[in-house]
Amino acid sequence: MSRTQLYSNKLILVVITMLLFSNANAQDLDPRRYTNIPVGQNFLALAFVYSEGDVNFSSSVPLTDAKIRVDGPALAYLRTFSIAGKSASVDFLLPYACVAGSALLNGERASREVCGLADTSLRVSYNFIGAPATELREFVRRKRTAVVGASVQIGMPTGQYDADKLLNVGANRWYIKPEIGVSIPVNKWSFEFAAGVRIFTDNSDFLDDVNLAQDPLYNIQSHVIYDLTPRQWVSLGANYFFGGDTFQDDAPSSTRQNNSRLGLTWTIGLNSKHLLKFLAHTGVIGRISNDSDTFTVAWSYRWD
Repeated sequence: MSRTQLYSNKLILVVITMLLFSNANAQDLDPRRYTNIPVGQNFLALAFVYSEGDVNFSSSVPLTDAKIRVDGPALAYLRTFSIAGKSASVDFLLPYACVAGSALLNGERASREVCGLADTSLRVSYNFIGAPATELREFVRRKRTAVVGASVQIGMPTGQYDADKLLNVGANRWYIKPEIGVSIPVNKWSFEFAAGVRIFTDNSDFLDDVNLAQDPLYNIQSHVIYDLTPRQWVSLGANYFFGGDTFQDDAPSSTRQNNSRLGLTWTIGLNSKHLLKFLAHTGVIGRISNDSDTFTVAWSYRWD
């Protein structure tokens, strides 16, 4: 095996934190989501996220002309394991957020400042092509190959929610998000593509006792990744998400989304156990709630 191939496998190991921090909404920009991973590993991560602008912090709320700031920490845990001889993982995300700003709903402006737990999520991922389950020692010696994988994420209504307020941290509904993705390595480069859909339950306790329903929200994304060193890489990614029209007591709200975002990620492994990640993304095309900027910094720790 070439030195470059060995370095690339080590690189994937130290940047596995990317699996922990998909954005908590449908605007996900998530590089290295579907790559092979060593089994029997644990990862704990802490991140801080800051967003400002026309922020779609809760896609269940049909807001327009939003001027909102959202910031706060998030804690995540991931465990890798084997399913039928292939690599798999399960991860849990617990975010906390402060929301401040104002927005229009049905032509009326409301403002609020509130902090609290955001909705938690649980995700199971399975790489079913090109990702044999291997322990860490064997994993770092393997040549990288193309990987095809799938995941299912469940969002739970555990966040702060007040039915008498327009702006809340939580969404007061469940969602499920199935997704499929592929990763193709070429020397120090990787090319990735993923497609998913987020399906929502109704929020039967929306403002003024309204039942709020939402159509499925579809998301496609692609990334170009370059390995700078054995422990550093950068990624340029873009996505497009569409659908998600909302209905208040079965009346359409004309909030169908046709949005796109562009993101840049830089990840550096301090050693084989500690890692830092920096991410920035911005809206480039938007019909509803996409004129915003988001910045994330994250740290993770790995152990057997």
